[in-house]
Amino acid sequence: MASLNATLFHPSSFLLLGIPGLEHMHIWIGFPFFVVYLTAVLGNTSILSVIQTESSLHQPMFFFLAILSSVDLGLSTSTIPKMLGIFWFKLREISFEGCLVQMFFIHLCTGMESAVLVAMAYDRYVAICNPLHYTLVLTNKAVTIIALVILLRPLTFVIPFVLLILRLPFCGHQIIPHTYCEHMGIARLSCASIRVNIIYGLCAISILVIDIVAIVVSYVQILRAVFRLSSHDARLKALSTCGSHVCVMLAFYTPAFFSFMIHRFGRNIPRYTHILLANFYVVIPPALNPVIYGFHPSFFLLLGIPGLETLHVGIGFPFLTALIGNFTILFVIQAESSLHQPMFYFLAMLATIDLGLSTATIPKMLGIFWFGLKEILFEACLTQMFFIHNFTGMESAVLLAMAYNRYVAICNPLRYSTILTNRVVSMIGVGVLVRSFISVIPFVFLILRLPFCENQVIPHTYCEHMGLARLSCASIKINIIYGLGAISILVFDIIAIALSYVQILRAVFCLPSHEARLKSLSACGSHVCVILAFYTPALFSFMTHRFGRNVPRYIHILLANLYVIVPPMLNPVIYGVRTKQIYDRVKKMLLQK
Repeated sequence: MASLNATLFHPSSFLLLGIPGLEHMHIWIGFPFFVVYLTAVLGNTSILSVIQTESSLHQPMFFFLAILSSVDLGLSTSTIPKMLGIFWFKLREISFEGCLVQMFFIHLCTGMESAVLVAMAYDRYVAICNPLHYTLVLTNKAVTIIALVILLRPLTFVIPFVLLILRLPFCGHQIIPHTYCEHMGIARLSCASIRVNIIYGLCAISILVIDIVAIVVSYVQILRAVFRLSSHDARLKALSTCGSHVCVMLAFYTPAFFSFMIHRFGRNIPRYTHILLANFYVVIPPALNPVIYGFHPSFFLLLGIPGLETLHVGIGFPFLTALIGNFTILFVIQAESSLHQPMFYFLAMLATIDLGLSTATIPKMLGIFWFGLKEILFEACLTQMFFIHNFTGMESAVLLAMAYNRYVAICNPLRYSTILTNRVVSMIGVGVLVRSFISVIPFVFLILRLPFCENQVIPHTYCEHMGLARLSCASIKINIIYGLGAISILVFDIIAIALSYVQILRAVFCLPSHEARLKSLSACGSHVCVILAFYTPALFSFMTHRFGRNVPRYIHILLANLYVIVPPMLNPVIYGVRTKQIYDRVKKMLLQK
């Protein structure tokens, strides 16, 4: 009887499915997770070793950093090894006790990480707002008390999670559609009411919200103090000391925020999107934190376009066109139900990417051209590099998806609606995002591994991988090889698009009437124009960079600028003029005004 009760209330094991809907990609997904885990372990162990051995680092800020590294080691070790077991070896079973222990440590480390970030924000607040009292306020005793609070506070709100799970009966299935055990994922398997679990879970989340509010308040005070400083150099120096902390906060809270929002309001979003975001939430911060806090210069100088400084003020008006055009495209597609079709979903993706690409580049260019704001923090430069390469890769992938859409529409028109379903379009969208992210994230690590000794001047308008790598005083052979490997992905996209259009042209020229052939080709006109607008500047930029040694530097940089500026500006114009549904809707909106 005792055995029966134990089985009823506490199953012997659960099954972790991994990422439902992406089972066929588990092996491939495992590789970036392994790289992330290796980076987290090596990076955080290195930080702990350096802080322990270097007596000059025995200061409050670095003690908090040591706590953060210890928490990150715990968080990554409690999640990623089990994920790799699921992805690579199909070790999906986890004992009830093992699941409970994993849940406890994941929530404990998450709560501790949030608390450490608050403590680091307080450290920055005291250092900048009360620098003369810094050593009096943050004594060794005060740091020890803060460290105890960082441990005990999450411990007090995580232990009830265990007790709330232990009180529940588990009668039905024991399958968790996730890569790790977490409170609500286990609670939902119960055949009893989980209302108490939900309420307590929301209370626990409110603690993280309080942490965010406290950090924001700290930074409001910091900014007020910084802008009271008399010199520009003093302000820049004060802000640069906060750069690493801000990056770490964004790496931790941003995936958590999106994961929460999608979980609460994204009922129509595929489950694998929920799980991928939940994985980013516990996997990315432990890997990024040691990288962000590693050795690097505080800032770089972007020169703009050397040789054309006198024309800087006259360059830089496409941003408004890109913003208005792409926002108009997105609004029209969202408002017009007749445009809720695969072709226009891909166009919406393209418009979103174009907004991201133009926003990642043009505002900083305008700051250089119009106001001479040439300085850029190392972390900001790295962030800009990541988003530029990420959006570029995503744009190429979307153009490939649009070529496939045209191929199916013309070569298999009767099967179009059965092939390009909403689910398939969603999977393509996720594939666009994941492929680009996986190929671009190594750029960040390849730059962060490099030492930067003297030169911090980038003769360009924005930060990109090889431009940063060339400033290093170490070998960049790996950077060059990986850069060529990344370019080969774009070459693959071009070849795939060309093959699609070969098949399209074969199908078109088999049509009996001239009108039918003209109509089919006209449906591809906008896509071909967008392809040319994207790949042509990229091709000329690459050819000039590789073989144009006698070409003036400003030609190189102008071509590189066209590569990231022209597509976001032209794409909405091309589709707005050539697509009748969009043109008519915009015309109607303008006439109503």
